[in-house]
Amino acid sequence: MSTSHEDTQARLPDNTIPAASSCESRRAGLLLSLQRKIWDFPCKKKLGTSSTGLLILTCVFILLFHHLGIVRRGNIIMPSPSSDKDLRMAAAIQGNLNASTRGLNSQCKMKTNLAFLKVHKAGSHTTACILQRFGYEHGLNFVLPKKCGSANLGFPEGLTKDRLMKQDVDEYNMLIHHTVYDRVKFHQLMAPDTQYVAILREPLSHLKSAFFYFNIDSKLGLSAKENPLGLYLDNPWQYVTKRPRGLMTMNLQSFVLGWKDRFNVTDDDREEGRKFISQLDNDFSLVLILEYFDASLVLLRRLMCWTFYNILYDRQPRNKQTYYKPASVYTEHQLKNHRNLSWVDYQLYQHFNTSLWSKIQAAGPDFQDELEAFQQLNDDVNSYCAGRPTEKKTFPASKWNEAVEIKPEFCRDLKNTRKKWDKKICQRVHEHGEDKMI
Repeated sequence: MSTSHEDTQARLPDNTIPAASSCESRRAGLLLSLQRKIWDFPCKKKLGTSSTGLLILTCVFILLFHHLGIVRRGNIIMPSPSSDKDLRMAAAIQGNLNASTRGLNSQCKMKTNLAFLKVHKAGSHTTACILQRFGYEHGLNFVLPKKCGSANLGFPEGLTKDRLMKQDVDEYNMLIHHTVYDRVKFHQLMAPDTQYVAILREPLSHLKSAFFYFNIDSKLGLSAKENPLGLYLDNPWQYVTKRPRGLMTMNLQSFVLGWKDRFNVTDDDREEGRKFISQLDNDFSLVLILEYFDASLVLLRRLMCWTFYNILYDRQPRNKQTYYKPASVYTEHQLKNHRNLSWVDYQLYQHFNTSLWSKIQAAGPDFQDELEAFQQLNDDVNSYCAGRPTEKKTFPASKWNEAVEIKPEFCRDLKNTRKKWDKKICQRVHEHGEDKMI
């Protein structure tokens, strides 16, 4: 069975965007009450005072905003108090969209500073290539490993200055290589307005991909067995002492995002795990979900005020792997063991999957249409590139983007791997000299 860590991601069902909540009716009632208060203002009052005039002017502006649709809160699904951050972020993303539709409004300024936590075996290669292409095209500064072409910027030990390529820059715009998140070190390296973004994958699917990609079955002497992953999950704790840093099977996603110890989560650690996830929720503007990759990219483009062109990607999977073992069925005991073993990963995925859907629901009723428009454009560009074109082609505009002109050279860039982008980026760094470590 041939599979890949870039599994076919689900498309949003037709009913993903629910109707506005009852808060809308309460808001309408409040505005009606406000209207009455304005028009019933006592005529005997002096209207020439500054305070009274200011009150009337404020109320009139509120009514104008409401009736002209300047404030379109009806498109935002009011969340529970625990998801206030999601609402604020989703409102900002929606505001960016309203300002950047087809790129005709300069109020939405393109953001160029982004730190991406590259989680192993979670679609991070494809995502990194999107970001590398954007950064290269816009002449941005990348945090780079000392050895050009290496994917490792400090894993598993984390960022250290001796791992970084020396560059004569004052601040970095983009970080996309494998490392471990450290908020203090990251903020020292990155520009002040950097957006922090990560990607996650459903934990069991992630385990399967990591287990076979990193040859864990061979390292544990299980490769000759019919169901090596099932045998591992019968009692995974017995393998913890065997090259623990090479196992890549326990809370790996959480570890990349800064969790202290991916090999052991006790009951006492679980409250700390919840605090850890809460802190990440504050630090990260957006966490992409591999199972909803295209929808995640559309949210990313809204967050960064980018265009569809900026998030186009090659649909050919990267790091494709083939599983020679038959599809396995796991017992409830094995699944429970994995949930306990990677408890933080499960909590992390559940939290940010819910967060993603909160943002989608808050993004407005036309999010599904925008998503399908992007998917259609990406399919069309991939088909164009598959034909080895020799002439440029212009793809039509839509409500969400201007017409996109694609040249044959773009197809090469679309298919570039991370290593090829590294080579191009490193070459540019060397051309500008390297005599200062940040």
